[in-house]
Amino acid sequence: MFAWQEHGESAPQALTIPGNAAWAGGAVGSLGMPDTTRLRSGRWQLVAIPAALLLGLTVQAACGSGVRSADVSAHNFGTDARGTVVFWARSDTITAATPLVKEFNATHAHLKVVLDSIQDTQAVTELATAIRGHAAPDLVDLNDIYMPIFTQLDAFLNLTSLVRKLPYAKALSPGHLALASYGKRIYGVPYLADLSVLWINKTLFKRAGLNPAHPPRNFAQILADARKINALGHGISGISFAGDCSGCLGFTLLPDIWAARSNVIRGPVDHQTGTVAGNAAVSSLLKLYRAMWREHLAPASDLTDTGATWGADFAAGKIGIFPAGYGTVIVQVPPGKRAQFTDAPLPGPAGGYATFDGGDDLAIPVGAKNASGAWEFMKWVLQIKQQDKLPAFGYTPVRSDALTPAFERANPLDVVALKALDHGVAPATTAYNSIFNQAGGPWLSMFDTAVFHGRVKAAMAGAQQGFDQLLKDEAS
Repeated sequence: MFAWQEHGESAPQALTIPGNAAWAGGAVGSLGMPDTTRLRSGRWQLVAIPAALLLGLTVQAACGSGVRSADVSAHNFGTDARGTVVFWARSDTITAATPLVKEFNATHAHLKVVLDSIQDTQAVTELATAIRGHAAPDLVDLNDIYMPIFTQLDAFLNLTSLVRKLPYAKALSPGHLALASYGKRIYGVPYLADLSVLWINKTLFKRAGLNPAHPPRNFAQILADARKINALGHGISGISFAGDCSGCLGFTLLPDIWAARSNVIRGPVDHQTGTVAGNAAVSSLLKLYRAMWREHLAPASDLTDTGATWGADFAAGKIGIFPAGYGTVIVQVPPGKRAQFTDAPLPGPAGGYATFDGGDDLAIPVGAKNASGAWEFMKWVLQIKQQDKLPAFGYTPVRSDALTPAFERANPLDVVALKALDHGVAPATTAYNSIFNQAGGPWLSMFDTAVFHGRVKAAMAGAQQGFDQLLKDEAS
């Protein structure tokens, strides 16, 4: 149970999504619910997507590629497939892919998976080029945020009937699955989850007279707890954030907005607008961080932190509160030193909680030579036995039914993230990079202007214009 549930408070109600599942840019199931030195998820890296490549994919999708699509309705599709499966895995998540492929090959003599690593910053471009040139792999591991780029172009195999037949279909991460869908078609499956949480240092909480069993569950408590921890002095800070890392801030701050049942983008993927100006949740969030910066509750170095050292100060025991990913801390702190840390859900202004449903999806590109073998491997990866291995690499399973007493004992720090899986949110927009990842984008500009310069209203007005322009450009 989460802390407020232990105290008799109710969990936030499910958010009813009007119309398209990608309402306000959020791919959601129900709402309650990227690395840096772990830049593994690539969420913080700008991915250039040449328009000519996507135009080529559009034409190919509209006019027919000339490539015969696999028959997913065949009775033996995905069972006892033969030959080789060429699997493109992102370099940032290769640590998880490598041992999984090795084990699969050792236990499946009839089918061999050949693993190729592709640089995350080039993944979209390379895949688009390969599909356009009829040289696509059989299987691709893609940052879930970039799935809409391909699903709207019908560039992946339609797996709808297969996914719906999975006995655990309802346990799959709704956020990941929504990003892998377009209209009523499902083009991929969740692979691994990279979820944002609120980390706290239990030792510093106790020294400040706070109870680590009761982490902050609204903005007022975050501010109050950060003040008390900061008062310890001697190089201790109440909170830390990467102030010059646009993607890091999207990953950790957007959930605070979603927890208030609000968002910064609305509309279906091909017709979206910003909802920043006049947004009470955004205003509360910026004012919170402005207050913490003005009161020097965060290290001065946060102003210029591009994400290169994100989490190092928390791992060193110098920070009391740290919004980040589950894996951001796990990959930096040795198992023997993790006892001083714990995590909690990211709260909204007045309560509630949310998480950024980051991580990867698996998809079969149109033109894959061994789609049956790819689906067989995908099903194997989704088995609980394989999903249970993900926390060791800094990730969370994508099946909510993986949460068992045995899992909790083995992975106590991943329990909060897994409990939040069914409430995960992810922005379903093809403009994600230009808005949330680009250094000069409107998201980072808004944060900088509001938090470091104290001009909250002006920052929100500027972001509204920036969001609208980029979303308009993307749709044209």
